[in-house]
Amino acid sequence: MGLNKGEVIDLQKLSNAISKAVEKAEEMAGFRISNLTCNITGGLPFTTITSDTLQINDNLIKKEDVLKLLNLNKTENEYENYILLRRKPKVFKIENNKEVDNPVGLRSKILNLEAINTFVNKNVILNLKKSIELCHLKVNKFYITPEINGISTMIKEERDLGAIIIDIGASLTSIGIYLKDKLIYSSVIKIGGIHITSDLVKGLVTESEEAEKLKILHGSAERNQLDDFKKIDVKIINEKGELTSHNFPKSMLIGIIKPRVEEIFELVINNLNNYFPEYSKITKVILTGGTSNLNGIGNIAKSCFKCDIRIGKPIGLLNAPDLIQSPNFSCLVGLVLKSSREKNNNGIFSFLEKLKKIFLY
Repeated sequence: MGLNKGEVIDLQKLSNAISKAVEKAEEMAGFRISNLTCNITGGLPFTTITSDTLQINDNLIKKEDVLKLLNLNKTENEYENYILLRRKPKVFKIENNKEVDNPVGLRSKILNLEAINTFVNKNVILNLKKSIELCHLKVNKFYITPEINGISTMIKEERDLGAIIIDIGASLTSIGIYLKDKLIYSSVIKIGGIHITSDLVKGLVTESEEAEKLKILHGSAERNQLDDFKKIDVKIINEKGELTSHNFPKSMLIGIIKPRVEEIFELVINNLNNYFPEYSKITKVILTGGTSNLNGIGNIAKSCFKCDIRIGKPIGLLNAPDLIQSPNFSCLVGLVLKSSREKNNNGIFSFLEKLKKIFLY
């Protein structure tokens, strides 16, 4: 549809796909759609923390001083081809390194701001905007995956006390770390569920569609004693290029899937060790995205991270259809929740009910 690994590869194809989706949504909603809220994963967006200090001349912190620090962006030329998507305060500090919630009106010689900065690839976001504008639509806001998964799959206590959220998507895996209800770190690695499917295609000598079906219906990252005896019918490509049915033990399927799942977690841990080693203090990991549906993936993650693991599904959606309450829809529900909260729209659940029809018909 003109999109690959979150990046636009065909403007016209993508804009056509967006137009069709919007047209169907308008028919269901009964009104015109003029703007969108979007998730951005392409170009490997990331979050980093900066620390800036301002000298206060008259020892009285004013609103202008806070705004000056918030608008300060000394990193704009540090990351080539990246632009600042969002800058939020992590913590304010005054003299003696004292943390304060609101520094305005307080007396101090200095004001320090530790800011959370989210960067996205400039060309990726401009190409996405262009594709949307070709449909005569406007983008309200772009959000990176951990921002929207954080609101859809985590309770506030988890975001407060600290948790790592890992979204294993089709071709990318997004990583986010929450602490004190703030996303303090995020990154993306170029590996996902599609690589498991590719391994099955090669290992079983079958077609991509068949491999994806096998992964969904029989896929597991954990083996048990019965898997050697349980047979699975697989359509393989024979020497003549024809599809023929063969029976394989389920353990063979798991033997292909498990190493790739372990590799994904190893790459996540390497990323965190290199860029946010403090992650080791966090004792909760939440897995979401379509690949987190794999049986046994939580136990593999537990052996890698040595902490509590749970599968992240959209939560707090009373009366929402069962289909939506799946890790596959964490991003979608997060976007709806973000948009709904910003616009104070109470019609979210009826909208989710209508969404069910898109995926079923």
